[in-house]
Amino acid sequence: GDVVFLEDVLNESIQKTLDIITQNSPEMEDKEEVAKKIGIGAILYTFLKNSREKDIVFSWDTMLDFDGESAPYCMYGYARGKSILRRAEGIDYSDADMSKAVSDDAYTLVKALNGFGDAVKDAADKNEPFYVNRYVTGLVKAFNKFYNTNPIMRDDVDEDTKKARLAIVNATCNVIKSALGLLGIDVVESM
Repeated sequence: GDVVFLEDVLNESIQKTLDIITQNSPEMEDKEEVAKKIGIGAILYTFLKNSREKDIVFSWDTMLDFDGESAPYCMYGYARGKSILRRAEGIDYSDADMSKAVSDDAYTLVKALNGFGDAVKDAADKNEPFYVNRYVTGLVKAFNKFYNTNPIMRDDVDEDTKKARLAIVNATCNVIKSALGLLGIDVVESM
């Protein structure tokens, strides 16, 4: 029965995100800009993550959860990948021997990367953006598993393996950014 204006919801989302960032990362630069992107992204993601025929359950906790099916979770995966790539600055992985990255989790991640086109096609053919939402969430889950089981920048990782893993991280970041962009969500480079 109550009228709620979109501007008020967006402002509250941004403020709640800023509160979370301030609590967890008080030293972060550009907190306000990051909070704006995450807060607005959280609203967009929430409203697009279900089929048009399903009701939307509005929950601030779910919407701003950095560990679940949410924009902040996907954006954090992207920021984590970009952090790895920044640490690898100066390493040329453009000619990486991808056979050096062989592992079950690398295979799963690369297979997930390959599914991007199908997710976009399904979303377009059926006018259902949730296919992209589900895809990017699954991709970030696969990336997190890959990242946790395949060390990248450690000293004990040989250069060829490091380059191959960096190429996978770069491809993953590109696809996450593209998928979120299709949903109208801007990424943040660090969190």
